[in-house]
Formats: sequence, structure tokens, C-alpha cells
Amino acid sequence: MTQVVLTFDPSLGHQFHNFPLLSFLPCAPVRYVPKPIYYYLSLPDSPADEYGRAVLAPYAIRKLEACLKKKSKLDVVVAHPGYVERFITSDTRVIGVNTMDPLGLGPLSLMFNNAGRERSWVTEEFESLIRRINLRRREVGGRAKLVVGGSGEWEFEHRPEELDRLGIDYVIQGEMDDIAHLLFEQIIEDNIDTSIFLFGYKTTSFDSKGRPLIRYVNDKNGRFITRHPLSKYRLPKMEDIPTIINPAISGQAEIMRGCGINCDFCEVTTRPLRYYPPKKVLEEVMVNKQAGINNAWFITDNQWAYMVEDPDFWPNKEAIFKLYETIIRFGRVYKANPMHATLAPVAADPETAFGVAAIVGAGPDKHIGVQIGLETGSDKLVLRHMKNKAKPLKVGVDGTWAEIVVEAQRIYNAAYWIPAYTIIIGQQGEEDEDIWDTIGLINYMAQEELYFTVTPMALVNLGSLRGTNILTDVYQNLTAAQAALIYVCWRNTKRMTEALVWRLARDNLLFRLLTTGILNLGAWIWLDRLEKYLRKINPEAERAIEKAKNYTHIKRMGTNFRKWREEYKRMKDRIVRISM
Repeated sequence: MTQVVLTFDPSLGHQFHNFPLLSFLPCAPVRYVPKPIYYYLSLPDSPADEYGRAVLAPYAIRKLEACLKKKSKLDVVVAHPGYVERFITSDTRVIGVNTMDPLGLGPLSLMFNNAGRERSWVTEEFESLIRRINLRRREVGGRAKLVVGGSGEWEFEHRPEELDRLGIDYVIQGEMDDIAHLLFEQIIEDNIDTSIFLFGYKTTSFDSKGRPLIRYVNDKNGRFITRHPLSKYRLPKMEDIPTIINPAISGQAEIMRGCGINCDFCEVTTRPLRYYPPKKVLEEVMVNKQAGINNAWFITDNQWAYMVEDPDFWPNKEAIFKLYETIIRFGRVYKANPMHATLAPVAADPETAFGVAAIVGAGPDKHIGVQIGLETGSDKLVLRHMKNKAKPLKVGVDGTWAEIVVEAQRIYNAAYWIPAYTIIIGQQGEEDEDIWDTIGLINYMAQEELYFTVTPMALVNLGSLRGTNILTDVYQNLTAAQAALIYVCWRNTKRMTEALVWRLARDNLLFRLLTTGILNLGAWIWLDRLEKYLRKINPEAERAIEKAKNYTHIKRMGTNFRKWREEYKRMKDRIVRISM
């Protein structure tokens, strides 16, 4: 008798030939990426056992599973999305689905799909899964409640009418991995305790000084559920969060929550900083290792803030190195890398990047991938919206933001890290001069033959989105300079595809040739179509794009952190020797 069936958006289970850039593929439009090409590039899929259970699952589902199995008597199964119908019976009471971009409203999906006019693959796969679940629910009597959660839940807050169309009963927001057992038991009993849970959702805006203003919006229809702000169950301490009991996709293991940088466009800043000690991280790494996963992918909003003690965010190198040494030495994994990091701590103290590289044995054939919010090339926008992003350095004192970025990028590459940057288009107060600062920075780093990708996103504070069309408006009203910036970003992605696909591919020779050919051709076609599209939506974009193709200007003021150059070269040589 399976009372609770957990599963996940199929796009979260694809492993994309273990090639980092391909993780963006589900954002692509169905009309322009044929089904055979999409599913080939998505391979391998997450495996299922002989019964249809997921052998590997997204980390969020594994946390939820651990809470339910350790703290309740509910019968719980994590089903592979391809076999979910097998587990839905007349005894099933809750079906939980984890998703990241269910309606294709994520910034990258919107850009790929002409501001939502096209249908993305991530939406296609999510809705296909939901249709199959609903069909099975009807076949067995329809008693089970369909519950959706994950980082993409905000899209239903923006478009609540989609809940009825998709037959979704509840959308769950926020951290629940300490009290999920209470919520699921109460959903089954149809008696939700409103002193613990609120029918509504938390939203965030920021005041003129960039301080977060949190408010809770009541949902009179009772479809959205979040943790009640006055509940006796406050946000969990790390020791209250159960350790996963089954392996997560890609060897995911959480090391901390929160960021601490307080950028005024980001809701992550509302999460207080909390850290897992190395021993607890190791426990989850060993769960993954038992399933044959020989790498650790650290879930974090800001790697260099791990166990931070300094108010200016000088990284706690000793704690960071201890974490990596513990995992590599006792976990005996081949590779470890963080999900997210920042730039300025590496520019200020190169030993952070080099030390981690030395511990994990990074080298020419073993790079460290990391996602970083570059956001802009403009000093003005950094100082206005994200001044703490430059800590422990200061823009205007230690150098321009562009100089800090370039210094960090050189160090990252020298230590065999490859950053995947995101930038934000349409920040408050943004002018064409700010856009050209960003174009110049990207082109300058590309001209220096540094290895990095840049993904442009129109990221607007989610607290301002409800009941508006601002998401689609941003992409339908691009200025000529913004269009040129988008072009430059994807031209650099094409450069990186040509440089790295063959080197990073791990398939056999035949599939390596096929994958390389498809991606190189696809990058060329995408860039060509993108340029034509951008020129179409804004006639002035043609001149701006032509200018952007050769624009490499960055602002300079002379930095005071060049003193690390010789040490930087020495550490690079040391890393090469270690990797051999």
C-alpha cells in the first residue's frame, strides 16, 4: 500500500552526456529542437530499478523522502517519472512532484522561447508527466492529492489559473524538510493545522537601501501552502534536517543555506546563513557513493561564504579546505565541486581557488565547474544593487568591478575552474552605458581566450511579479544595446562549445563525434537565428550588434591587488604538478 508517491519533472533527471552547457537544453523551444535530437542530447536518463523506482533523484526529493520515512509511518516511494503510474493506486493519498521551471517562465526559457510565445521542452515534459498522473488518478478513483513544490513553485504564484488546468491541488513553498511529515499527514487527513502552515506564500521586496521586506500573502482559495511565520517550528537548524537515505542525482550534497551578500534583486538573501559540518556532508556523500557515484556536487548559494566569520566576507579558507579534504580523503570520491560561488573572494585571495583545486586534483583534463552571478559590468549598478558582491574588496577603492571580475576569472582558469556566469538585463536604473560596460567586459575576457560562459537573464524580484506581465514585457521591449548584449553572450557560448565539447565529452568515439557535431552545428544555427530575431524585434539592434562584435573596452582605474601575480603563477605551477 503506497500512500505517498514522490517523483520529479523528467527534465531534472537527464544527465546530458555529463556536459555542463547542455543542462540549458530543456529551456529550448520544442518547435526548433526536434524530439530525436532533444532526447539524444538528454542522455543518459536517470536510472530506474526493476520496479520503476528512481535509483537517483533530485536532492530536494531525497530530503523530502528522508523526512517522511524517518519521522512518519507513511508508506513512501520515489518513483521514476517514466514509471510513476505503477505506484498510483486506490490507496495513494498524496502524489508529490518536484519541479524547477514548470510553466517555462524561467528567465532563460522566456528568452529561448520568444517571451513565452513558443513552448519549451521543460514545459512539455512537465505537463506530459502531469497528464499521465491525472489520467492514472482518474483510473483509480482520484482520491490522491497532487502536490507540486520546488524552486519553480513561484511560477504558479504568477499564474494561479494554471492550477485548475493542470489539476494541481496544492503548491508548497519554502523549506519543509524538517516538518514535511506533518504537512503530508495533515493533507491526507484533510485537516491542515493553520498554526503551523499558512494558506498563502511568502513574498519579498526591497526598500531604497536594499534591505529585504518580507510579507505573507494569504490565499483565500487554499491552494498555496507555506510555513506560518509565527509557527513554533521556525526555520530549521541544520541538525534538524534529516540526512538523505537514498542517492541524489549527480552526487548532490548540501553544505549550507543562505548567501549573505544581500543583493536587492535576490530572494536567497532572505535565508539565514546555516552550515553543515563536514561530517554531516560526508554522510550524504557516502550515501551517493554506495550507489556508485564517484563525485560530490556541493549544493550551496555561495561557496566562499561557507563557515564565514569575517563581516567583510574574507573566506574562511581553513573551514573550506577542511570540508574538501574530508570529502576527498574519507569519501574517496574522484571529484568535488560547488554549485555556486562568487568572484571577489578569489580576486582578493587566490589561495581559495587554488587550494580547492589542489585538494580535488584539478588539472587540464579535470576541470571544476561552478555557477556565478556576474550580473553586470557596470560599477554604477554594482554599487546600487549589490555592493556586498565585491566583498572583501571594494569597487572604487581596490579597482573597478570589471577589473575584479577579470582578475578572478584569470585565477579561476589558472586553477582549472570554468565559471558559468549569469548576467541580469533590465535592472532598475540601467542605462545603455551600463550595458556597454557589460558587453566590453565579456568581449575582453573572450579576447583574452579565458574559459567561461555567460547566460543573460531578465531577472526581476519575484515579489513584484504577481498579477503582472513584467516577465514577458522585458523580452518584448529590448533596447538595441540589450539585444547586442544577448548576442554577445551567446556568441561566447558558441566559442566555448567549439573549444570544449570534444575535450569534455566522455562518450565512446562514435557518440563523441555525433555529440560534438550536433552541438557545434546547433550553436551556429542558434546564433544565426538569434541575430536575425534580435534585429527583427528592434530595427536599431543591427547597428548595435555590429558595434558589439568588436567592442572590448573596459573601465580601468588601476588595482592594488596585483601583488599576488607572482604567487598566482607559483600556485598555478604547483597545481599542474599535483594534477600529474
